[in-house]
Amino acid sequence: MSERLNQTSHPVIGTNIIRLRKERHMRAVDVIAQLQLRGIKVNTGIFSKVEHGLNNPTVEMLIALTEIFQCDFNEFFQK
Repeated sequence: MSERLNQTSHPVIGTNIIRLRKERHMRAVDVIAQLQLRGIKVNTGIFSKVEHGLNNPTVEMLIALTEIFQCDFNEFFQK
């Protein structure tokens, strides 16, 4: 089972995913496709919920997003 980061204790994760995605001029569907290529099981509904803080991302998803966004893991926790 994948470990998940609880957004109730880190509500900024989804907001930062949106920020990083928009700064890189990427659409959500493009990010989802990149995640799927890296073996992350995600669809548009799940990803939308992660971005809006309604679903918790897995650690594996965040690690993959650091590769996609070419950013440091700590970027997801910036306030």
